[in-house]
Amino acid sequence: MKRITLGALDYGLAFGVDRALRELAEAGRLSAVGALVTTELWPREFRPLQETAEKVGKNVLFGITLAFSGDRVSPVSTRMQEIYGDRMFTRQGLERRAFFRLLPDEVLFDEALAQLARYSVLMQRQPDFVAVRENLLTRTSLAKIVFKAVERADFAQPPLVISPLRSGLKTLRLARLAKAHGLKMLPKGEPLPPTADVEELHKLLYNHFDGMSDRSFVASIPGRSDDRLMREEPRKKIAVRECQYEVLSSNRFFHTLDRKNVFLN
Repeated sequence: MKRITLGALDYGLAFGVDRALRELAEAGRLSAVGALVTTELWPREFRPLQETAEKVGKNVLFGITLAFSGDRVSPVSTRMQEIYGDRMFTRQGLERRAFFRLLPDEVLFDEALAQLARYSVLMQRQPDFVAVRENLLTRTSLAKIVFKAVERADFAQPPLVISPLRSGLKTLRLARLAKAHGLKMLPKGEPLPPTADVEELHKLLYNHFDGMSDRSFVASIPGRSDDRLMREEPRKKIAVRECQYEVLSSNRFFHTLDRKNVFLN
């Protein structure tokens, strides 16, 4: 039997997304939910997630998606707010700074600590895992900051770290760096196919998990359309979200996992 960590990392973006993730987690169709504590909705949406976590116990991993870039997120730390205001970096901007070794290390470290603390205080639990938005953990200089912050948070049980890479030498180097800080990484699997066709997705998922290593993290973006999503996301992406929600919540998906001998870890 193969164990797969099927998860979504964008809890907190919109009510339709959040409701969908809670329903799927409670139905045993997701095995990991990552929260963005930097969104406008998080102060209102953490409590329903807390209730879901209490319902499902250890059957689902609940973690945090650290955000240092992108839209719909704002800094949490006082230091970053004072220096950069209420907007995050762009992904390209951070990558450029990382390339030239010009990252504001101390500011990003404080921001990572603040986000970790915000999650732990409101959820009244430590994160089971840590991910980084927009795949920025591939940058070694930023990975060092994140690993240092997680270590400094001094959790009773070190959270897992979701790898941003599927294979290669850089993956091994990143795993060694994480280990130096007492952290273990979940290998990355291929994310769910971004199709809006329900029948096509069912067919693609039949062989989707073949060849993945044990406990691989498979990213998904299920959700339901709502006013916020309609304003902030392209219709094509919303259609993909709704397709994934419909497929993952179906009995057919459950039977596919059973026939392929896949267990959601």
